[in-house]
Amino acid sequence: MQKITKIVSLAVAVFAIAIVPATATFAQSATTDVTQTINAGSLTAAVLDASRVPVGSPSFAMTATGFSFDCQTATGTMGSGTQRIYIVNPSATSGQSWTLTINGTGPQWTDGGDSYDFDDPTGSGCTNGQLTLDPSSGTATLTDDCTSTECTTATVTQGSADALDSGTPVTLLSAATDAATVYRGYLTGIGLSQEIPGETPAGNYTLPMTITATAS
Repeated sequence: MQKITKIVSLAVAVFAIAIVPATATFAQSATTDVTQTINAGSLTAAVLDASRVPVGSPSFAMTATGFSFDCQTATGTMGSGTQRIYIVNPSATSGQSWTLTINGTGPQWTDGGDSYDFDDPTGSGCTNGQLTLDPSSGTATLTDDCTSTECTTATVTQGSADALDSGTPVTLLSAATDAATVYRGYLTGIGLSQEIPGETPAGNYTLPMTITATAS
């Protein structure tokens, strides 16, 4: 009788092992999605260094001149390897035109109580002073990391030489309405030419300027 009991126990154990795979056929599965949002940025202008770090207080010096009883011209350049004038056009402005402009936010060149104008064409600029900028003499560079097919200079145009006149800004760069969806580039070597009225007192004059990126 004891031997029969062992046989029954073994049979039960084998049966228990046999039904394990059968229960696996009732397993259920489910699917799910993982979402990721990439927000578009804003059209921006900035003065950055070669590592694209913002320059704290960008400044561009023109050539020094001596005191003169006559009108004279001072020259210089804006935009260098360490102070690059950037425009960044993200996908937020896809299919829109944009312009990069510059204007004096003066009201004048000043040194203490002395001053002269930057945007008065009277007397070819010699009567009160006028500043001319020439973006076409500079170099527009597309950043080397802007490698997608949207990044192109095909629809981006450098502005031509233009004098500041009664607060009207000068265009540095512009893009057509079919401009690239994504663009990041910069300008260097913009020509500067300032007519200085005769008998302007000697001094170290400063003119605040603002660079603006506008989408339309």
